[in-house]
Amino acid sequence: MKKLWIVALLTVFGFTAMAQDTKQDVKDAAHQAGRTADAAADKAGRKIRKGADKVGDKARDVKDDVKDGIDKGANKANRKMKKAERKLDNSK
Repeated sequence: MKKLWIVALLTVFGFTAMAQDTKQDVKDAAHQAGRTADAAADKAGRKIRKGADKVGDKARDVKDDVKDGIDKGANKANRKMKKAERKLDNSK
């Protein structure tokens, strides 16, 4: 009878040890999954920031082009106005 109890106890301890190992494996897998998710989020964040930077650069380029066009148009209009004023002054 003692041998049966010893075998039963060893079996229980074996299952307990196996359960602890399984529990640790699950814990490790969950931790690894969390790190993988964090890494993926960081990578996606970098791509989003990079895309936003490109959009910002394009917007600044367009703004500069528009500003240059307005400046050129204003300068041309100013020159024409001065030329018209000179003609008016000369005709007096």
